Amino acid sequence: MLLISKKTARAFLHKTFIATRYSSMPDLLNGLEAIQLDPVAVIERNHHLTASLRMKRYNPAELEHLLEKQQAFEYYAQAACLLPIADFPLFEDVRQRLLTACASDLTAHKDAIRVIFNRLATEGPLASNAFQSERKVIGGWDTNSASTKETSHALQLLFLTGQIQVVKRQGAKRFFALTEDAIPNHYLKSPLSTQERTRALLLKYARAYRLFSADDPRYGWQKHRAATRKKWHAQLVEEGVLTEVAIEGVKRPYAVLSTDVDELLSLNDNQPKGIAFLSPLDPLLWRRERLQDIYDFHYRWEIYTPKAARKVGPYGMPILWNGKLIGQISPLMNRETATLHIENIVVEPSFKWTPTRKKAFARALDHLAKRVGAKQVAYDCLL
Repeated sequence: MLLISKKTARAFLHKTFIATRYSSMPDLLNGLEAIQLDPVAVIERNHHLTASLRMKRYNPAELEHLLEKQQAFEYYAQAACLLPIADFPLFEDVRQRLLTACASDLTAHKDAIRVIFNRLATEGPLASNAFQSERKVIGGWDTNSASTKETSHALQLLFLTGQIQVVKRQGAKRFFALTEDAIPNHYLKSPLSTQERTRALLLKYARAYRLFSADDPRYGWQKHRAATRKKWHAQLVEEGVLTEVAIEGVKRPYAVLSTDVDELLSLNDNQPKGIAFLSPLDPLLWRRERLQDIYDFHYRWEIYTPKAARKVGPYGMPILWNGKLIGQISPLMNRETATLHIENIVVEPSFKWTPTRKKAFARALDHLAKRVGAKQVAYDCLL
């Protein structure tokens, strides 16, 4: 077992998640393993913010074109994610589990599903709003009242169970196609056994997180029970694939891929430089417990918090400053005036503003503005 400091852990995460720059979109997706998708566009959609932070030059259209080029597919990993097309077979067991879990629901909506299949087979890819239904059902975010269109619910069921795929996006609108028309034939059938797929998906998770703990309910992205997660983790440690890591002052045990050990040790107490603003679903922020353990930082995305109860704002973006999380900004993009408004800035009590820091902060915000297509920054609050 390795023993490292929090500073070393932060330096490792900074180098793997922030400092690495990618020159092409396929390289970015393969490097990150997954990019989380979200329709909220207070400043810009999460997948574009995640990508633009790490690309030397970024064109938003290129990321979504990966779908059209059959270089990527959408599915649930961390949550709804864009994934490299080569990983499609790894999720076969997840799809089969959901096919069993959704069997009665699929039967209940068989008429709507038949219409969807027939239209996609004869007309090719269609937008979600091409399917209309007067019947409302309980689906999506519904709780007790039926307010979701039956066709929308049926599309989601078919997507979850792997029978249709997202092949194009226009803003928040998704276009669907039959799986056999969207996924290259050699990826449709997995040559791996269930055990091999489970292992491969666990290792994909490890590459996506880089520094992780087996008590994560999402460990391996397969909804395993705690005992199963623990068993797989112990097996991979015993095989030498994973190396256990103890972090000074942290009770939770962590691990890294053994191939990352040399790099981790080379960053002993290294001090990262620079300022970055992270989108709420950035991969560095995926596990809140890791933020608390390593950065001593509590983060809550307040998009669904009532306005009166918010402490930062609806789209709080954590501020990563020289490798430490020191606070958040609450931005809002006015697309009519191409202005990035900074509505709130909240920093940790230990962080003190100086003239030099204020200048560096302003430069970093100017860079963020360029990333989202703003021509100017307006401060609606005081530092």
